[in-house]
Amino acid sequence: MKRHSRSYEGSDREHGQREGIATARSDAGVCRMSEAQSRAPSPWRRAVRRPFSWFDEGLDWFEQFVLVTGIAAMAIVSVINVISRNTIGSSLQFATDVTQLLLVIVTFMGIGIGARNARHIRVSAIHDLLPEPAQKVLLVIVGFGTSALLFLLADYGWDYAQSVQRSCRVLPESIGSTPLWLGVALTLVAMVLSGHLIRIVAAVGQRLVGDMTPARRNLAILAALAVAFVVGAFLFGLFIDLVENRSGRCRVTSSTGFPVYLIYMVVPLGFFLGAVQFFLAGLRNLVSRDNYLSWYHRDEYESEEQAAEQTSFGNVPEESGSSGASGRGGDHG
Repeated sequence: MKRHSRSYEGSDREHGQREGIATARSDAGVCRMSEAQSRAPSPWRRAVRRPFSWFDEGLDWFEQFVLVTGIAAMAIVSVINVISRNTIGSSLQFATDVTQLLLVIVTFMGIGIGARNARHIRVSAIHDLLPEPAQKVLLVIVGFGTSALLFLLADYGWDYAQSVQRSCRVLPESIGSTPLWLGVALTLVAMVLSGHLIRIVAAVGQRLVGDMTPARRNLAILAALAVAFVVGAFLFGLFIDLVENRSGRCRVTSSTGFPVYLIYMVVPLGFFLGAVQFFLAGLRNLVSRDNYLSWYHRDEYESEEQAAEQTSFGNVPEESGSSGASGRGGDHG
């Protein structure tokens, strides 16, 4: 009887433990569901997120295309210029002007990409010494402060480009006399639409090329590059026609006759795009619990080793503590 009673008691205990584990799991599942529901964005955030994501994605594709094309064109022009100088004995007449133009475009159009992807240079010595709440405050101040500075530089750049423009006019007078805010809005919309067009073409091309053999794939890529070159040459020809039919007094480059103010117009545009991204970074730190370096990228280290090396007030790295302990142990011995 005692053995049977002990077996019954053991089975009751096991049954109770199983029920406890099942209850704990169900409670954990309920907690996870509640946390997921609490973290789910509200309807108005979903409504705002869709057009914002569509707009920023198109802008990102356009900026990447401009950077890749600009760097590739700089490399091609520089290599051809070196070959011409060493073989023929004379440099290309337009090489210097084209290289300077592309350098300005790549430099200032890259501000937005660097800020969006959190790839800009950061001096994080003070940031790493602060606790997490103070880090968020610092990121908010840096985001909005950098945004205000870039907006100010964009205004200065615009004023300087207008002073260089003088009475020069490339676009028709009906288009050139539009208000500044409308011109900025139309420029951004054109960039976003162009970026989505590039994205669609790239996606369709990737699908078509993915099912081909290597030989056909190479031929398709060469054909696509040839078509892109022809389309680019056609659009560039239209732009050159506008430049040649300009009116008013224009300050132009020495070899190509390109209006200088059009080159300088890239400067305020790049500052403006970078200012928007830094403003979004500061705004994301205000509306989110975590710390963010940009709208998409959290403030986190790439590896656990880097995170372990982070120091803050009240936190001492393990390496220093272990080395201190070993040092004290050595002295004691």
